[in-house]
Amino acid sequence: MFDCYQALRSPSTPRSPAGITEALLPEISNSFWLLVTSNAVIDAQDTQALRMILARALPRGVSVALDVTWQPQRWSLPERSAPTAEVLRRFRPLSQAAQLIRCTRGEAEAFFGSDDPVRVHETLAQRPAVLISGPAGGLDWCIGGRRGRLDPSMLQDHAVFLARLLDNLCTQPQLLGSAGPGIDAVADPDGLAEQLLIAAGCAS
Repeated sequence: MFDCYQALRSPSTPRSPAGITEALLPEISNSFWLLVTSNAVIDAQDTQALRMILARALPRGVSVALDVTWQPQRWSLPERSAPTAEVLRRFRPLSQAAQLIRCTRGEAEAFFGSDDPVRVHETLAQRPAVLISGPAGGLDWCIGGRRGRLDPSMLQDHAVFLARLLDNLCTQPQLLGSAGPGIDAVADPDGLAEQLLIAAGCAS
């Protein structure tokens, strides 16, 4: 997994969009997952670079995991502000490229217009896996058209859960069941359920 936001913040990363792309693309191309957040498109140059990276990395088989992580103050907006039209414009290419999306219920409403993971899954053409965390700590999910829920007691650390799930899916990508438009079933639902429980167990 390649964490794009951390790489963009590294002092050793060039600042021009072309420089960023050329510096990061070799490692990204050798990764299964490119992890991005809404913070990755705060800077206009980073936004342009990320679009260039996506245009070259996606055809090479890199999958995008989008962890929304909305922080309005990072965008010089008041705390608890909804994303502006400009934020949504910059965010849209990320959501349209993602094979997996994680967000809170509030973020789902603000960025996708619904906190139902099935509706978010069906709204986007690439049919991504969608994980939506609730205020009590539970997780509603939709993967490959199937839906389910993990109770709060299983998920003390959502960040560890996501990292472990992404790692598991590197070796079993077929469990996503959503690698393109029109795919609406998981080939191995029992295998998917097992991997979710394994990831949750590691988080516990």
